[in-house]
Amino acid sequence: MSDSLVRDKILDTASRLFFEQGYNLTGINQIIEEADIARGSLYNHFGSKSELLLAYLDKAQQERLAETEAYVKTVKDPQKKLLGIFDYRIQRQQQIGYRGCQFIKICAEVSRDDIKVFELVEAHKERLRNFILDLVRQTTHNPVLSDELFADTVFLLLEGSTTSVGFSRNVRGLRQARKIVEGLLVS
Repeated sequence: MSDSLVRDKILDTASRLFFEQGYNLTGINQIIEEADIARGSLYNHFGSKSELLLAYLDKAQQERLAETEAYVKTVKDPQKKLLGIFDYRIQRQQQIGYRGCQFIKICAEVSRDDIKVFELVEAHKERLRNFILDLVRQTTHNPVLSDELFADTVFLLLEGSTTSVGFSRNVRGLRQARKIVEGLLVS
């Protein structure tokens, strides 16, 4: 098996386990066993569990943003594009069993001193916020809020309601957040 295939196999296995059972509950031995690789193979590609975590988060952020962009790209109306971010999140949460936000969950598991993890998560959230701002600039919304404030409002509603999915085990919060944003849009 080629080096890139082995690396992908390790990363895919670790990604699934980190997401399903959490970073702290996933051990290196479990990753090696489930990926069906030699211990040396893991350390040839990832120097540590922390390095593997950073690769997981990097892969996840690329996938989530690409999926979000692809989902809203199919919508023509700018107002509906913005609401489509919520529709995508609702659909995704239903597909993944109402697990909430994988990035927030990881931040709750790692030490506050793990600066690289927090920087990567913050960069991901900032890219999402900028994507929302680009969509907001295409809409007509309540004039009391500037584009930047409206984008922050949408972002915070999206993130907060996604986080609530993790403990409520339903998408009610996401649906309510979508209705709030829809109410702030001008037809």
